Amino acid sequence: MDQSLIDEIVAKVVALVRAKMATAVPPQRVLMLFSGASTGYVVGVETIQLLTQANHNLTVFMTASALHVIGEDNVRRAGAQEIIGPQQWVNTPKLVRQTDLVLVPTLSMNTAARLALGLMDSLFSTLVLGALLGEKPVIAVCDGADPYGNGGLVFSENNTGAPALRQTLAGHLSTLIDYGMNLVREEEFVTAVLRQLQPAAPPPVPASPARAIQVGMGPASILTAADLAAYQHGSSLHLPAGTRLTPLAADIARRQNLRLVWDGK
Repeated sequence: MDQSLIDEIVAKVVALVRAKMATAVPPQRVLMLFSGASTGYVVGVETIQLLTQANHNLTVFMTASALHVIGEDNVRRAGAQEIIGPQQWVNTPKLVRQTDLVLVPTLSMNTAARLALGLMDSLFSTLVLGALLGEKPVIAVCDGADPYGNGGLVFSENNTGAPALRQTLAGHLSTLIDYGMNLVREEEFVTAVLRQLQPAAPPPVPASPARAIQVGMGPASILTAADLAAYQHGSSLHLPAGTRLTPLAADIARRQNLRLVWDGK
């Protein structure tokens, strides 16, 4: 069978399963926040379609840069009806209290830095930090804010320069995890949202803690912060020989007191 046909069938099955999961729970009040970052926009739009078709109550906030980069029309075409603009006055405490789930599909390095500093100087940051203070679940795509990932590649062809700066920027993500944000990779976002919607969903546990990539002349594995986010404090992880940790992942492992055991050692 042709691979493209197989991929199409798999995609349709996955879409049907996701739609069933989204409609199997009572309608919830979801707040989605878009900044001007491009990474995460596609899964954000997919999530809008999923939530609105399942009759969840969705409110979307767009910053001025998001209106420019993403466009309000694209968000409305995805199904969003209630959209808050950057100049619109909002009773933020009331909105946060009425919200069940906050989603941030386009987290940028700049936004992550402001949130890590606890700055409530914009509607965007006030809603996110207010949600955390109100013990509301917040799920964000971390790719665009990762200086060792897409965030860094926006400015350079590789992620090797300015190591001290990258470590500081990565530290902001670690701080956001400490605050209680659920940082996930772009491809994990929809699944994380669906899990959160389930009333008794268990915490996500990655099937494999490492991603295989090519480094230098031979295969190696890189363990990222997102790979460790789901593990509980004090957990033991068995890793393939040669696995390396990003600085942010190493920091999280220390904070979470994770016991890392390399095979062959």
